[in-house]
Amino acid sequence: MEMLILLILMFAVFLYVMIRGAAEEKNRKKKYRSQLKELYGKYRENDYSPAEIDRISRYYRHRQQQNDIDDITWNDLGMDSVFARANFTQSSSGEEYLYDMMRHPKTGDEDGKAAEMETHICYMMEHEKDRLDTMMCLNALGYTGQYSLSDYMDYLGELGERSNKVHYGCMVLLLASIALVFVRTSVGVPLVIAAACVNIVIYMKEKGVAAPYVTTFSYIMRMIHCADDMIKLNYGAEMQEYVTSLREKKDRFRDFEKHSGMVLKMNSATGSLSELLFDYIKMLTHIDIIRFNKMLNIVRKNRREIGELVGGIGYIDAVISIGYFRAALPYYCVPQLKSGSSGQFVITEGFHPCIDNPVANSFSQNRGMIITGSNASGKSTFLKMTAVNAILAQTMHTCAAKAYAGNYYRIYSSMALRDNLDNGESYYIVEIKALKRIMDAAAADSQNPLLCFVDEVLRGTNTVERIAASAQILEKLSETGIYCFAATHDIELTHLLARCYDNCHFEEEVKDGDVLFSYRLLGGRAHTRNAIKLLEIIGFSKDIIQRADDMAGEFLRNGEWKG
Repeated sequence: MEMLILLILMFAVFLYVMIRGAAEEKNRKKKYRSQLKELYGKYRENDYSPAEIDRISRYYRHRQQQNDIDDITWNDLGMDSVFARANFTQSSSGEEYLYDMMRHPKTGDEDGKAAEMETHICYMMEHEKDRLDTMMCLNALGYTGQYSLSDYMDYLGELGERSNKVHYGCMVLLLASIALVFVRTSVGVPLVIAAACVNIVIYMKEKGVAAPYVTTFSYIMRMIHCADDMIKLNYGAEMQEYVTSLREKKDRFRDFEKHSGMVLKMNSATGSLSELLFDYIKMLTHIDIIRFNKMLNIVRKNRREIGELVGGIGYIDAVISIGYFRAALPYYCVPQLKSGSSGQFVITEGFHPCIDNPVANSFSQNRGMIITGSNASGKSTFLKMTAVNAILAQTMHTCAAKAYAGNYYRIYSSMALRDNLDNGESYYIVEIKALKRIMDAAAADSQNPLLCFVDEVLRGTNTVERIAASAQILEKLSETGIYCFAATHDIELTHLLARCYDNCHFEEEVKDGDVLFSYRLLGGRAHTRNAIKLLEIIGFSKDIIQRADDMAGEFLRNGEWKG
């Protein structure tokens, strides 16, 4: 009787723990769903370490192409920060896909993919329940951890071909020795013990090799389950083609799923008696290692298909993220893009998406622009705003502007450069190498025009040679099919290149002992100076200020320096 009561109590405790665990999980999901709903229309605070960005970028590094946003341009424009602001994804597949998308500007829309993506973005923005249901599926998929799935796939490749012949041989040896026990016990029993020892030693060695790679299989299985869950959602007609494609990708892995149950438990242990007994069975028969090898062979033969499954799931995660990004912006527009090597480049009320309370600017260009202005007046920010919006237009189909129209550009920059101490290269060498790659891109045969951004051309050398070389480089970058936006302090360049560039500028106002900036783009070349005025505001002596001002004024009037 006491034993029965004890068993009932144990069952009741077990049942309570199960029910409470299920209730807590249900409440967690309900709370997280509410948080996702409240997040819509707000920025998500993401702060990635260099190691995290390196992991996220691995998927892209495996897929690099010729016309991608190169590392110099990506770093010049601070695109890691733009990615962080735009990233609302719920899974490793999603964030890696979004990063990859932002590095791959479209060069045209002959296949209609941009229009298809726009349909999916709008659907998810307009259908809250479907959006949240999908995000919960993606959240259950989650993240891979320290490494990207691309890394794990590479590690699986290092295992090479794995055969089950040894494991089947171990199984036959054990069965034969057991059979011998019934024929000749004195020989059979020692053979059973020897076979068991051999099998256990080989098993422990093989499990040690296989166990670290189970994480990869686990994430692939979670992707399959995630795809299953999304396929079951009641999407509208706009999403049916995507659902059909996802089902086809998922169905290729039925055999993989069949072998997964035992393998995925290889690294788990609850300490139960039944599990302990089953561990001994596995050690003697190698059945989980055999299934691991079968799963490995499926993965090796279907690496491309796994990539497509990652892309299929990552795509919808990225699409929802773009919708969240749009909703968080003060305003946005869908870009009007066309193929061809010429045409008008227009941005209306464009702003930088990573600047809070930004000042918007507009322009309409059919050729390059030289921007002048005082220090801190807004030249570099304007260049970055323009370049970032061009990248967003051709990747996320979204612009931080009221209107955007242009071509499918090849986008390059030479802006936030610094000395390369590791290679012993001065700033000037780094700068001219960055400019040379832009010149090479300009000379390349392409149907897509070049859009390039240069901040302070050749600032790393002396004035005379800087102006002479800059004039020649910028003139070359004014040819048909090139849109060059260059910021400079050298007013001389605005005169030398007036026939092939439009002149625009930023200016400031000195008021009550302070320098006030409007950050508004104005037509024409700059006619104000603030460097000397800033010396005065900081507190330099009046004689230095007066003499410097007189020298600068004399040079501007007569073109000659006087001591």
